[in-house]
Amino acid sequence: MSAHKYVPWRNVRGWTCIRCGLCCMRYLVSITLGEAMYYQVKYGPVVFRKDDKYYLLMKPDGSCIFLRKYNGIAYCAIYNERPIVCRLYPFYISKKPLRDEENAAYRYNGVEIYVYIDAVCPGINRGLNIKYAVDNAVKMWFRYQL
Repeated sequence: MSAHKYVPWRNVRGWTCIRCGLCCMRYLVSITLGEAMYYQVKYGPVVFRKDDKYYLLMKPDGSCIFLRKYNGIAYCAIYNERPIVCRLYPFYISKKPLRDEENAAYRYNGVEIYVYIDAVCPGINRGLNIKYAVDNAVKMWFRYQL
């Protein structure tokens, strides 16, 4: 599995999901305990636990168990119920900077946080103005208090 390559949000012009599915094939999908319980009840054995963390199972090819592809376009079989980390990807938001504090800093409702974007995502520097995309990701992050 590839590693994330986080860059500060101010170093990116825009972002849009191009439905390539690479994020669903590249990383383990970490989920909260609540999400794990929900998915187990609704979908059966689709979760595993490792080092006190929960993850969605992967298919033999290493992709997420819920990834589907039709005509080269990626679809999530549980799109409306997908985990918060999937909703936030490619954004990584933290209360502490990873590095480059100045370009990652973001103030929301008087609170300073740090926003990074996974540069391996092919949707980087396309589509939506980055400020708009970051605003939406930050609002969601605060709603779920990750």
